[in-house]
Amino acid sequence: MLWLSAALAASVLIVVTGSLWHRIATRKGIGWQFIRFNVIVIVLLTTGLLALNNALSSQAATLLAGALGYAFGKSGTDE
Repeated sequence: MLWLSAALAASVLIVVTGSLWHRIATRKGIGWQFIRFNVIVIVLLTTGLLALNNALSSQAATLLAGALGYAFGKSGTDE
């Protein structure tokens, strides 16, 4: 079980670092789609990590849902 937890934790770092490196290498900006993608990845992997270790409490779930709500509550366009 420890190896799976370590793999999930490392996956968060790999995905965020890799996606940021890709944006910098292609000279694209960090827009709402990038933020939404990273929020989904972080929330899914963190939820799996916490659930695997029986540490997913209501407070943690609320914070994760709040991050999703913030990322997807924006329209992505300036009005």
